[in-house]
Amino acid sequence: MRTFRQPSWQCPGPTRVGPWDSLLFGAAQLSNSGCYRLVGSFKMAMNPEDERIFDRLTSTGRVTPRLRHLISQRYNYCSACDYMIDRDRPAFAGYDVVDQPLFLHAKCAEQLMVELATPVYWRDTLNIGVEDNVIVWRYMDFAKFAAMLRQRGLYFPRADQLDDKFEAAAGLAKREPEWDQYYLAHFRKVVVTAPEGYDSPNLTETEIDEQARILLERMKTTKVDARTFYVSCWHANGGESEALWRLYCPPSTVGVAIRTTVKSIWDAVDQELTAAVGRVHYIDFGRSYAMNGTDRIFCKRSSLSHEREIRAVLKSNHPDAVQGRLVSCDLEALIRQVVISPFAPAWFREVVVDLIDRFGFSFNVRPSDLLEEPFF
Repeated sequence: MRTFRQPSWQCPGPTRVGPWDSLLFGAAQLSNSGCYRLVGSFKMAMNPEDERIFDRLTSTGRVTPRLRHLISQRYNYCSACDYMIDRDRPAFAGYDVVDQPLFLHAKCAEQLMVELATPVYWRDTLNIGVEDNVIVWRYMDFAKFAAMLRQRGLYFPRADQLDDKFEAAAGLAKREPEWDQYYLAHFRKVVVTAPEGYDSPNLTETEIDEQARILLERMKTTKVDARTFYVSCWHANGGESEALWRLYCPPSTVGVAIRTTVKSIWDAVDQELTAAVGRVHYIDFGRSYAMNGTDRIFCKRSSLSHEREIRAVLKSNHPDAVQGRLVSCDLEALIRQVVISPFAPAWFREVVVDLIDRFGFSFNVRPSDLLEEPFF
């Protein structure tokens, strides 16, 4: 028997890659050897169907924008047959013979897949998927709209520059000791649990505690990493929101709302290798914690659930250098409609139309539905 000396995620077998890991970071080239794999910190016997895929195909790590899009939307459903992939089995993300992206369970992968980009283990990850045809809005004052047209793109502020101090937070500060103790107990078990074929490590209680604390600190650094991501925030709604008009373009401010779709946002960021577009999950931090890792950028407080937020996120490569990033894109394709604030004076529409024309665009500009009159 071999002696196991490292934490259990050093054991042989395919690397665990969750949907968000594949989206933000691409996929590393993965080892497919061995009949065991890890899901989280737990060793699972590999299903023979899955093993056949790993035996036939070696992960290339080639995750294109179209494949990222598909991984985000499908989460745990096969893109060929709509089969819900079992909790402890991987999805296979890759391509067919004509390089079309695929997200498949093992049976369909056996027949259709010729290139495996990465296996995706969705257990204990956040489902951020949202359909392409969902209508989204961005409310802004006139100055921000003018800047968008002048810059011909979308500005992504860094998450730690946004107004919400809970961006990418794990939970409430007063509950951090409870969080730490839970994961320390978990990691103490991890460091003494050897994978198949290894002897259990011979560690003292002090060494076990030290290893567990190292793993806890490594895990907690992800909340800092996520705060350096760049974010563009949108509101999902079939129609206008008076609450958001009042929040972002109150009666004392003139502004507009841009109407588009989730698919158009994906298209706008399709040249960004780390881009992902997904729905925000709202958490009651008095009872729960946010997800671990980079999923945390898609978690916000439940008190903000009225925002119904869809966000586009980019990984930061230079967190200390810039507080935001401009992503150039085709604004004609992105912007389906420009809606004038219901609180703006009548002359403001002409100003907006003139500005659009000056920058060489041609958008559909209309008044707000909130100006419609009732009958009794």
